[in-house]
Amino acid sequence: MEKAMMIEILKEMQIKYNCITEIERITREMGDSLSRNDRELVQMLLGMRQEEMDKADVSTSNVDCLIVALRPEEVSKIRTWLKGSTDVNPDTPEAQMLVEKGKNIHLALKRTIELDRHISLRLSGKDSYYH
Repeated sequence: MEKAMMIEILKEMQIKYNCITEIERITREMGDSLSRNDRELVQMLLGMRQEEMDKADVSTSNVDCLIVALRPEEVSKIRTWLKGSTDVNPDTPEAQMLVEKGKNIHLALKRTIELDRHISLRLSGKDSYYH
């Protein structure tokens, strides 16, 4: 696999990671705002969070476009690494960085979902999406 292609995928994964960590920060701030009963700020934060989600989706689409240009056996390896898995041995420093970035994204998503779950349950109780 070309090193240049791996670097381009890494760049997009870094952009996605930045978006995910910003989503996590905004979600945490939403929780704080709800604690203060500042609904106006929560509405603003919801819009900001949606913008970051849209940016993360664009990065995911960009990665998919890059991956589709690869050979099928390479696609499988890359997708495994992007999930943070080492089931397929990361055989280059770039591959190892993809694994690490995939792990970091999944951990940040997990934390964000847990924050969102807590907020939703607090607001909606049994009518929550998570209930």
